Amino acid sequence: AELRTDYPVDRDTLLYVTREDGSSKGWRVDLLVEKLSSKVEEKLLLCSSCSGLLRDACLCNGALRCQVCIPEGVAWQPVEMNREIVNEKMIYCPLKRRGCDWSGTVGTAVHHLEDCVYLPETCPLGCVSLEGEVVKMERRHIAGHIRDSCPLRKVECEFCEGEVKATEMNLHLEDCDEFPLPCPNRCGREGEEGLREVKRKDIPVHLDEHCPLQKVQCVYWEHGCREEMERRQTDTHEREFFHIHFKLSMTDIKQKQTDSTEQLNAYANRIAILEKQNSDKDLQNSSLTKALLPHLRTGKLEWNVKEVKQKIENKDITYSDPFYVGLYKCQCIIYWDFESTDNVGVFIRIMRGDFDEKLHWPIRYRRTLVLINRVNNKDNFVNSRELTNEDLEKYPNSFKRPTEHENNGLGTRSLISNTKLLEEKYYEQDSVALHISVEVLPSL
Repeated sequence: AELRTDYPVDRDTLLYVTREDGSSKGWRVDLLVEKLSSKVEEKLLLCSSCSGLLRDACLCNGALRCQVCIPEGVAWQPVEMNREIVNEKMIYCPLKRRGCDWSGTVGTAVHHLEDCVYLPETCPLGCVSLEGEVVKMERRHIAGHIRDSCPLRKVECEFCEGEVKATEMNLHLEDCDEFPLPCPNRCGREGEEGLREVKRKDIPVHLDEHCPLQKVQCVYWEHGCREEMERRQTDTHEREFFHIHFKLSMTDIKQKQTDSTEQLNAYANRIAILEKQNSDKDLQNSSLTKALLPHLRTGKLEWNVKEVKQKIENKDITYSDPFYVGLYKCQCIIYWDFESTDNVGVFIRIMRGDFDEKLHWPIRYRRTLVLINRVNNKDNFVNSRELTNEDLEKYPNSFKRPTEHENNGLGTRSLISNTKLLEEKYYEQDSVALHISVEVLPSL
């Protein structure tokens, strides 16, 4: 469609004679299909004031004039015959040069223009030209203009399917969450040529979890390894520095275990003080106790046992340092050749502690023994058991409040055979790593 700013849009401008002051007078004579044939016809049908076809013919001061041409306050009277003759005259559409082939009586011309598809109109969306002027076009082009070319039309973003003004699409694409962007690290597509493209909203997740070129910290960073590398290099790094990582982990775990024990002791002392200050309140209802319950129910021991081969040959019994399950004091015992069966027996026993009078007895717990695979730290040997009321009845001395230094131990007589234990994946540098987890359970 041809977009123009110089179209006449006013209907009066198209149909009527227009004066310099912008006023419209009689019908335009040049629109007649058949020109007036005589001076007599011109005298009867043309306005003596504007020279246009009489528009609502009137007699004024002995002359024929259009009603709109008579000055205000001057007497006139309508001439019906002349009006009827003019209304039946045939004229062309004033937009004939634009292509409209309509012709009809003067009396129907106004109604035609209301429907003429060649009539110029402004864009319904209000778009303007590059010079800032209102754009006009023929009515027949409006629909196509709005659909295909109006800068203010709504268009669908091909990425997020949202609707945006055509002129604002470039700005929208700068913020569109679904717009694909090359990875900031310029990583490639797996198995294909070219850069990997990622939706704008997914870039943080891509960098945090997937990008092979993203710089990441070693997974043992919190244990002391300060290496940074591309994500694709992490497997190689972990294989090459396995022994260093293991030593760092053991050192860090021991320190955390010491810190945790000291913290629990501090919690227990605080509880004891609060109980003395609030002797009329049940300790179990203390808000501090409730806040500490998750910490008071679990305990872990990560034990790196050395000189294993000699212990097996001597059929030794090895005792761990005491550790706390909440406020319960515990110890782990390893029998390296339990009852000469060539099996490793592991037992947990409850020891007399400083807070026993504050605790619930008999104790019931779930214990898990994990023998660490030193090759990949994944295929570990796990033995787990939850103690029941039947166990409490069968071995009461193992769960009651200790009256001596410690209770009888309870565990597994054959966690693993010595032969299997000395396999390369569990046994390394004459040591094995055993992780013990104990969780105190509610009474049944």
